[in-house]
Amino acid sequence: MALDTFANLKTSIANYLNRDDLTSYIPDFIALAEARHGRDLRLRIMENVGTSTATGGTNYLSLPTNFLEFRYVALNTTPKIVLRYMSPFELTRNYGGVTSGEPIYQTVIGEKLYFGPTPDSSYSIEWAYYSKPTALSDSNTSNAILTNHPDLYLYASLLESAPFLMQDERLGVWAELYREAVKVANASDEVGRHSSGPLQMTAKSVA
Repeated sequence: MALDTFANLKTSIANYLNRDDLTSYIPDFIALAEARHGRDLRLRIMENVGTSTATGGTNYLSLPTNFLEFRYVALNTTPKIVLRYMSPFELTRNYGGVTSGEPIYQTVIGEKLYFGPTPDSSYSIEWAYYSKPTALSDSNTSNAILTNHPDLYLYASLLESAPFLMQDERLGVWAELYREAVKVANASDEVGRHSSGPLQMTAKSVA
């Protein structure tokens, strides 16, 4: 059976477990697997590029939907100016007063991206970031991870099933299979990311 849809994934999990009485629980195993993916994976298929507008006098923007981690944040100018990371403590200490101007630094606190200094006018912001793919469901039957790496879904779901089913003897098996799938996926993705040419380093701009 092809592991290409939410329904087929649930069937495969039931087959691997040799159980037909877990219909209401298997979606929970899959949801817990997706939580693992968010912690363990940083793949190109999880990357997004978008824009937003920083408003003058407001020193933050809400993070993108399903945000995991930034690749970069930049002023969307010509050329683009990458905002440097500053820890929350340092940004607050240096720019927590009334200082305003063109943003130079950025940091993430909670569900918001903060700027230092506070924008003195409106700025277009471009950001590249990792996001969690839309969770599988009856209405969202597939996503990029299931399409490209179905083993990540299968083994993570089986791993999550073991404590629930009190199958301690299977926990190590599923954990090792999942770890190897993560390792292969991340390694393959890294090779694909850099296979087109030598790495070039720039200080403040992106092409």
